[in-house]
Amino acid sequence: MTKKMENPQTEFPKFVVAEKDAGERLDKFLQVKLKDFSRTDIQKLIVDGKVIAAGSVAKKNLRLTEGMHVALSALPQKEASELKPEKMPLHIVYEDDDVAVIFKPRGIVVHPGNGAATGTLAAGLLHYFKDKLSSVNGPLRPGIVHRLDKDTPGLMVVAKNDKAHRSLAHQLETRTLHRKYEALIWGHPRDLSGEIELPVGRDPKSRIRMAVVKNGKFAKTRYKAKTFFAIATLMEYELDTGRTHQIRVHSRYTGHPIVGDPVYDGRENSLSRVPPLYHSTAEILLKMAPAQLLQAVEITFSHPRTRKKMTFSVPLEKPFAEAVQFLEKECLQSAPTFDEDTSFRDFAETEINNPYLEEEIVEDEEEYPYEEEPVKERLTRAERLEIKKERRKKRKAIEAEKREKKERRDAEKRGETYVPKSEIVTGYEPTIDPSFL
Repeated sequence: MTKKMENPQTEFPKFVVAEKDAGERLDKFLQVKLKDFSRTDIQKLIVDGKVIAAGSVAKKNLRLTEGMHVALSALPQKEASELKPEKMPLHIVYEDDDVAVIFKPRGIVVHPGNGAATGTLAAGLLHYFKDKLSSVNGPLRPGIVHRLDKDTPGLMVVAKNDKAHRSLAHQLETRTLHRKYEALIWGHPRDLSGEIELPVGRDPKSRIRMAVVKNGKFAKTRYKAKTFFAIATLMEYELDTGRTHQIRVHSRYTGHPIVGDPVYDGRENSLSRVPPLYHSTAEILLKMAPAQLLQAVEITFSHPRTRKKMTFSVPLEKPFAEAVQFLEKECLQSAPTFDEDTSFRDFAETEINNPYLEEEIVEDEEEYPYEEEPVKERLTRAERLEIKKERRKKRKAIEAEKREKKERRDAEKRGETYVPKSEIVTGYEPTIDPSFL
């Protein structure tokens, strides 16, 4: 019995893989060939078994080889849009016929997802620009080229047509679209500038967090220290990649979470590591931070039509600027200090260098190099108390070890033999025989 074809006269696209496309992922290859459809549409088509490669039904993550025949048995179906325009104030920094540069405020989700159906930036863009937005990323993400976390304010570039979108997306992929961030981190970095090159993926122990994991995606962050304070440092970051929560994860991994970060130990967990002299200052600082003090302050790209290099920048938002001014007044430093008695205490070495270097829980996720807002998850009070007890116990053990090392060094400098306190046997005052008195 033969299967009845729905429309045998319809001819769907067929391709032969050229040498230059060898090694490319199937979904990326088809996205270039089928420019009227988004990558999400194409991936859904592959998952539905509508793409044949080398005579077999293709998988989503298939890598192509030279001469491979790729055929489609259907065209992608555009996802239905439920996005409704919503009137909201937009801070437009620049606008022309192809692009718009906007400042996304703190507390705004970029597009629907993770429980956020209304009040998104995408809905606001749809109301303001109407049909003058690109459709490359589908109807739920009109004009959206890249994203920012809900509580990370800063500059974003919006595409007003598909040609401009593809140009900007290519610049993101080739790392010629530059994004510069500023952040206030706890403590002082050991190097005044450098690079953090560590893989980032889903945290195996918590699905709402990202972490440095063995099988994570390549991530590279460049950093430079700008201003030092007794308990914090104002940093400048540039992204070579754009993994979810990349700056926040890399900062936490190096032992210096971003001040106010509720997900990556930037609040109470770091407050307990501040020296007693500055504890009240740190408490005030945390009250001033509504969430992570991180902002996209500058963006540079080549205009899709004119190819002219364009750079836009904005000052720090009010809560961030006020926090910096407060620290400048209370505890400004000309240079960092790493004295254990006066500086911000580091995390335990095991927490910094080997947090989750086990196998990551692998999911066949779409490679989407932008930041996403996680679903919030709260621990019980008993669980939080137990975690605090364990950290306090570990911190005391580390401090005792540091004191012992310091005492050993001091004894060596004096030319004495160091004897650990645990090996010292306390003597006693002998009783005097009354007959000798």
